[in-house]
Amino acid sequence: MAERVVIKERVEVDPDRPLPQFDMPNAKAYAAMARREEHGDLIAYVCEARVPYRHSDVEAIRGLSTGAMMRFVEWGVAAWAPARRRLPILIYERPQGGRVAQATTDVLEPMSDERIVRGFITPAIAVLRDLSTRGVPHRAVRPDNLYFSDPAKKLVILGECLTAPPGLHNPAFSETLEQAMAEPSARGRGGIAEDLYSLGVCVIFLLLGRNPVHELGATEMIERKISLGSYAALTGGARIQMNMMELLRGLLSDDARERWSVREVELWIGGRRLTPKQAKLPAKAARPMTIAGRDYENVRSVAEALGRNWLTSGEVVRGHDFDNWLRRSLSDEKVVENVGKVVGSQAAIQNASEAETPRLVTRACMALDPGAPIRHKGFAAHIDGVGAALALDFEREDVRQKVADFINGRFVGLWMSLQARTRSDLSELYSLYDKLPLILNQTGPGFGMERVLYELNDHIHCRSPLIEHLYVTRVEELVPALERVAASKDRTGRPMDRHIAAFAVARSPDVDERFVRPLSGADNSGTDHILAALTLLARVQAMTKNGPAPNLAAWFVDLMKSAINGFHNLKQRKAIEQSISRAAETGLLIELQNIYGDTKSVQRDQQGYARAQQEHQHCGAQIQQLSIELQNRDHMATELGEQVAAVTSGVVGSVGSTAVIILFML
Repeated sequence: MAERVVIKERVEVDPDRPLPQFDMPNAKAYAAMARREEHGDLIAYVCEARVPYRHSDVEAIRGLSTGAMMRFVEWGVAAWAPARRRLPILIYERPQGGRVAQATTDVLEPMSDERIVRGFITPAIAVLRDLSTRGVPHRAVRPDNLYFSDPAKKLVILGECLTAPPGLHNPAFSETLEQAMAEPSARGRGGIAEDLYSLGVCVIFLLLGRNPVHELGATEMIERKISLGSYAALTGGARIQMNMMELLRGLLSDDARERWSVREVELWIGGRRLTPKQAKLPAKAARPMTIAGRDYENVRSVAEALGRNWLTSGEVVRGHDFDNWLRRSLSDEKVVENVGKVVGSQAAIQNASEAETPRLVTRACMALDPGAPIRHKGFAAHIDGVGAALALDFEREDVRQKVADFINGRFVGLWMSLQARTRSDLSELYSLYDKLPLILNQTGPGFGMERVLYELNDHIHCRSPLIEHLYVTRVEELVPALERVAASKDRTGRPMDRHIAAFAVARSPDVDERFVRPLSGADNSGTDHILAALTLLARVQAMTKNGPAPNLAAWFVDLMKSAINGFHNLKQRKAIEQSISRAAETGLLIELQNIYGDTKSVQRDQQGYARAQQEHQHCGAQIQQLSIELQNRDHMATELGEQVAAVTSGVVGSVGSTAVIILFML
């Protein structure tokens, strides 16, 4: 029996009581109970580590008090024993009536229009309005995420929306054309307009008791929506009551400017009958455009086909037939103007190098359908969805390459220039995309695709294999996490890798690129690289003030032994070892960094060693000379005897001469 997990002292989660009927595609449901507050039955959603949950929306939804959506209670990151790691856990109140449908292919008893209006549309519109005022879209409105709030199953409520990126698990038929065209992981944040469209899809499901287009794949669904309009494509020829037809036509308009707003739906609920505009289908060209062996008759379908068949679309865009189709068959001056603006003239297209062909296709798609996602080399994404796509499949080389090509293509500015209205948050993203190529194309630690991952995902956890299981989302948690790893005694490798370096510089304004550039030195296997890692982590520890890390300090001491052993002066080496031992006990990495980074002591040791070498060489030369002289002792003795005899005879002669002179004078 696993121990219960406590979330912020408020909620207990029971790992031994799964609730599979409430599972989400990337979050398993478990029974939970409140410790103090008066709550009904609770559900704990244990999220998958690789799928980024919507952390930025947690606080806004926490304060939302409504009976029209599963009520969010609490959240936290906790150790989850079954997975042997830390995971984010989101707590909701449990709907008492269960799920409306387990899957979008289910067949239910159709609901009356009155029951749908009172028991679903009215409360759902109220909660979507409240979410909109908080700047939070739901983006998980789909038939299999609806619940009955009460055992009598009178009220249908919206399910949770925080366990996955916006729109990730919505099927193509539940998404607007623009969102459905993108990769599910790259649909972006969206807004109230997308939620209202999805609400209309759910109304069809409840009204008919089934999904009339469940057998269609995403590509075929998109093509039908383009050619027939969403209302006709989604109802599949089913008979709809006149009053509900009015609502559905308003909600399912493919033109976001003509789609009904919350206010218009509220007026309709209040009895005011509005007349939604008829679906405005894309104008058909005088003759079709052939792409990959199929004919396409309007500009949106041509753009979609070019993006989907990008390997062969270059020949189409470069061909004269494409230019003729634009100018003579399409008869849309705005499209021609857009093509000239972002793609260029026919002469410029012809003169472009072969390597530019994929970019030409991407620009052509943008010009033909500005509202669609950016399509490049088979990757279709809204610019605020690229980060989620990268996070979901970072381990896949093909996904990393697609994102790299997307960033290096520098399409965001061109795409924004084609938009009638631009959201302020997308303007901020534009400035980020403008600097990403420089970050991406530097190869050292702290740069590259790892840095892009953290720049595009504000709250994703550090994916370093060293600490990934600890789910570190803030730079303040980085050193304590490494301390836990160091305490495990499994100190293989080093407490620094590309992910940790990129995470630190992306998450902390106090760690700039000066701290990661030394990690790119040629001596990646030596002490210089280890010292650079120590310097970076010492900076993080000092700025975050999250306490000592003695085990991490000891790890660095082990790694830097060769640097200390490099000291030649034994007394100095012993003194430094003692200083290091004291510094390691404090657990303050800056103390170690000051010792290891003391270049003056190293210089003094090197200078002293150089002087010792010179003295050694001088003494060696003298010893060698003496050795040579000692080898010829007989010759030296004879020569010395002759010299002594000469000196002695000279002295004796001088003494004798002096004596004679003295006697003579007397």
